[in-house]
Amino acid sequence: MTQQSRLGRSDQQGLVVTRIDGLAVSLARDSVAREEALQLLIDERPLAIMLRTPGCDVELALGLLHSEGVVKCRGDVSELRLAPSGQVNLDGIDLPVTLDPEAENLVDVHLATPLPEGALGWQRALPSSSACGICGTATLEAVQAVQANVEGTVVWPARELFQLPELLLEAQRAFQTTGGLHAAGLLRARGGRLEVAEDVGRHNAVDKLIGRALLRDQLPLRDACMVVSGRTGFEIVQKAAAAGICLLASISAPSSLAVQVAEATGVTLIGFLRGQRCNVYTHPQRVELESAQPGRAG
Repeated sequence: MTQQSRLGRSDQQGLVVTRIDGLAVSLARDSVAREEALQLLIDERPLAIMLRTPGCDVELALGLLHSEGVVKCRGDVSELRLAPSGQVNLDGIDLPVTLDPEAENLVDVHLATPLPEGALGWQRALPSSSACGICGTATLEAVQAVQANVEGTVVWPARELFQLPELLLEAQRAFQTTGGLHAAGLLRARGGRLEVAEDVGRHNAVDKLIGRALLRDQLPLRDACMVVSGRTGFEIVQKAAAAGICLLASISAPSSLAVQVAEATGVTLIGFLRGQRCNVYTHPQRVELESAQPGRAG
């Protein structure tokens, strides 16, 4: 392979790769999804390091802090300090923002009320020590201790839910270029526009949407449903429940703990949403089946 030494070299038009098609070898340009580490600070104290796709760092940080019970509304945040490269657009961020030109991959969230010492959010209710570690039951009980049940009563026609995967894919601009990003979509009312966030991390895409809603004072999202492009694990269900989202749909499968948390918190959880089919794992009363009648499980 005579071109091997140039594999992975980048230029202004993308990444130069060696493309193999059968027995033919050629150089080609390819776009890859950006993935960089982001350091999240609270009042200048390091809190977490996340791998994410840059561009919506404020929404990502606030969405994560909301899911962890640190920030309930926009008023809980007094100001933000961040690296300019991590935030493409400051429109809609109605908070004092300091852009630190010397910083890279950083968001520092200053709270109106100082953060107490100890674990965050639902994690406060986890056992601090145990001979057998932290099991699924302990995790579920911890979430229930701090998470109120969702209150949304909107009923979604199945035929509208079947359209969500296609709408999500159509809105995934970066995925169409790179093929390497997850997405989450938020529909705030029946017949409305699907709002989409993309990221290399499934959880990050969800956090970005929730953080965006927090900045707009739209939480809790009682009239909303969410669709995600990948597998639905416990954390995604917990984030949706914390934001008040009553229906969460996935193109892929849920985990067992995700189903348990959805059942316990009142979230309607849907999996394998593909074509004209899906599985409703919990609280099916929010899905309008029209003339269809559920059959017997095989």
